[in-house]
Amino acid sequence: MFGKVAAALRLAGYATVITLALAGVRTPARTADKPAYVGPKLCIACHQGMHSQAVSSWAGSAHARALWEVGAADQTHRILGDFSKQPPFPRDAVAYVVGAGVKVQAYLDKDLKVLPGEWVVADKAWRARSATDAKTDCLGCHTTGYDQDSGTWVALGVTCEMCHGPGAAHAGSADKKGTIIRPQDLEPARQAMVCGRCHSQGKSKDGRFPWAVGYTPGEDLDGFYTLNPRIQKGSMNGQYNELRLGGGKHLPAGTVCTTCHQPHGQAGQPSELKAPVKQLCLSCHEGKLTGAQHSKEALQAVNCTVCHMPAGSHRFVPPQQG
Repeated sequence: MFGKVAAALRLAGYATVITLALAGVRTPARTADKPAYVGPKLCIACHQGMHSQAVSSWAGSAHARALWEVGAADQTHRILGDFSKQPPFPRDAVAYVVGAGVKVQAYLDKDLKVLPGEWVVADKAWRARSATDAKTDCLGCHTTGYDQDSGTWVALGVTCEMCHGPGAAHAGSADKKGTIIRPQDLEPARQAMVCGRCHSQGKSKDGRFPWAVGYTPGEDLDGFYTLNPRIQKGSMNGQYNELRLGGGKHLPAGTVCTTCHQPHGQAGQPSELKAPVKQLCLSCHEGKLTGAQHSKEALQAVNCTVCHMPAGSHRFVPPQQG
């Protein structure tokens, strides 16, 4: 096992991805009753060969850039905020960056405090935001293996173990079966929970944090997290609330987040979609649509999301019920 890891790490082709994986690592507190994380370096060392596409696409994905430290070596890590446009704080105050900047990019200082402004990409302008403590507001979902008691993490960003679970047992076992979570093998409700742990609005069971404290993939999220039953349509991080509580038929029918989205990243597709929106919708609904609103001409002219996903809603209900 360790000989394979050492050999893999010597391969020059791995250098860029491993540099990204190691960026921002802080040693987390470990106790006997907590599952042990190994960090993305070890995952990449073993899986670069058999899952090379997933590894390489993840490095440029929004998940990999969910939180990164200023000075990251890769060109995909860029501060987008224009500090010549009356910024709410100086550029040298930024120590960490929240997000790839698909829609919005926020910033933390060296003490992990959220700085009082964010960059709105479409508007190319600054927008005020509350100055909060990232240790209680953000880090549970923007790092992997976060320990809220010590304020430490295993890796910045959403890395392998965030979705596949802590990997120590897997890495140390000769029999790999059953030692790691494959989300695609879970029942649909549990698959959606893996994404819903962060793509949602709610509170930990003790009410202290906006993430599911203690949850690991494969478990019942409801035991760790209470969903907010009412969210504003299209609001940030409400996708799982809408899918689960919105009354649509997709989740009961087994359609989950990864039916449409590629969690490892999908270059050239917005929101990491596996294919253009209309193609995804018609892959299930073609031949089942009725009415003039679903005529061939209508489907050519209008995307499905206009009527069924207003403001980005994931309720997927008929427009009259929206």
